[in-house]
Amino acid sequence: MNYRQMRNTLEKMANENHEDYTKALISFEKGINDKDALDKLYTDYMENDSMTLLNDEFDYMIDELRENGQLKENATIQEEDNDLVNVVGNIVGDVEVVERENKNGEPFKVANFSIVSNDENGDKFYTNCSAYGEKSDIPKEFNQGDFVKVFGQIRTSMDDNGKGYSNVRVLSSKLLKAKEQMKNQIEDKDSVLGA
Repeated sequence: MNYRQMRNTLEKMANENHEDYTKALISFEKGINDKDALDKLYTDYMENDSMTLLNDEFDYMIDELRENGQLKENATIQEEDNDLVNVVGNIVGDVEVVERENKNGEPFKVANFSIVSNDENGDKFYTNCSAYGEKSDIPKEFNQGDFVKVFGQIRTSMDDNGKGYSNVRVLSSKLLKAKEQMKNQIEDKDSVLGA
């Protein structure tokens, strides 16, 4: 599909069902899967005449929903068909990039990293992720604390002691918000409150 076809398709979707189109775009761009939160974001967006659809204000609104407990974080790992999952959370530690060889002796890169998320009870859980070849280009730039979204296939294995491990083989990844952006946002809020 070329640019013109894509633009026409998007325009048609927006004209036929603007509300669901807007929610889907917010969900895709910001990694939000909670339907109640998307309803609230859409309502706030429609009430704000000066806000465009691709606006940083959504980040602040999402953070506010999260702080007020209005965003259900159990949507951080959402299973789809064929063991495909979406994982949303913060990078823990450093991203380890290693070079390996395939069976033909050709080198390729692997980016290994972990994401921390909260379950429905607010407890933290960790997801190990591996991105191979070209898929490692984006994750290798992730830093500790970055808020990210990863889509991939989950693989589960057992060790000799019967302990289960899971790893997500990354198919796509996206930086939703860098740690520095979150830090600057907090500083901006502090300066407004401290004024």
